[in-house]
Amino acid sequence: MNTRKTLLIDQYGAILGVKEGRFQVRIKEGNSWKVIADISPIELDSISITVQSVSITTAAIELAAKYGIDLTFISKYKPIARLIPATYGSSLKTWIKQIHYTTHKDKRTKLAQAFIEGKIHNQRIVLQSFYKTIQTTNKDDTTIRNTIEELKKWETTLPQTKDWKEVGQIEAKAAQEYWKAVKKLIPTTLEFQKRLKKWDLPPEETPDPFNIALNIGYSILTKEVWRATFIANLNPYIGFLHTKRPGRISLVYDLMEEFRPIAVDRPLIKLARKEPNTLLPLKEQNTEQARKTTQTIWKTILEHLRTTKPPLTQQITTQARKLAQALLQNTEYKPYKAEW
Repeated sequence: MNTRKTLLIDQYGAILGVKEGRFQVRIKEGNSWKVIADISPIELDSISITVQSVSITTAAIELAAKYGIDLTFISKYKPIARLIPATYGSSLKTWIKQIHYTTHKDKRTKLAQAFIEGKIHNQRIVLQSFYKTIQTTNKDDTTIRNTIEELKKWETTLPQTKDWKEVGQIEAKAAQEYWKAVKKLIPTTLEFQKRLKKWDLPPEETPDPFNIALNIGYSILTKEVWRATFIANLNPYIGFLHTKRPGRISLVYDLMEEFRPIAVDRPLIKLARKEPNTLLPLKEQNTEQARKTTQTIWKTILEHLRTTKPPLTQQITTQARKLAQALLQNTEYKPYKAEW
């Protein structure tokens, strides 16, 4: 099991440097500098910088590259850049196969179907696990029970889809039903009504705390899947379900689909049900309490990814490798499906 840590740098004005072969993070307090983190590179799996105005020394970049530490920059819950080793891109065979599959309608559709088959299956598994908990309290919820059956139906319709666009339509309809059921699981104090897209609210309005928590969780998952595409020698920009656009990591979003319910939704629903007040400070953006809540979400998701059996971080890398193998050998790609 991977027990190495993630170094989260989320304080404005922080400096990431190196001293005596160890990473140091410093912030200024008054007229002096305070060391808030001092850690050996062998203890680190990744470094994530989530705010602007952070300085990084060349020595820190070299040390991260030397030890294969994933250095990622995240802005507004979206990964925007990462440290890429100079050796990446040595295997062009996979990239050429990716391009071939995007121009082949049937092959592209099959892959899109697989991604969403995994997603809908795992959405159903998440709802089933919470529905089972509800039943132990001698309660019932017809919305959740009916949604589980609806998701089964949507999953069985996927093989009949004609192209990846139709697969996307199935995914959207299934997601709409799924989030209606999730709403039943979230305490009303969090004001969650539905899964919000970035265009659903005016710029001046803040989403509800649970939607913000989901955004943070998905940014962490994006980081993990993005890294897995590098490990598997895949090109993150050449996807099959999500439309290709300049600079869009379409393949990362493709592979994320099957992991969203298990890796992010499940632990955050648990957190919301057990400690709803923990998420409330997210409404007050740019406050110290909101920053601490964000740290709690990072800890919750990362612990979940690394402590499941087998670890989901391992499963994500396995799926990326399975996809690369399917492309190279022209075989069927089978999505990740949680058993419970």
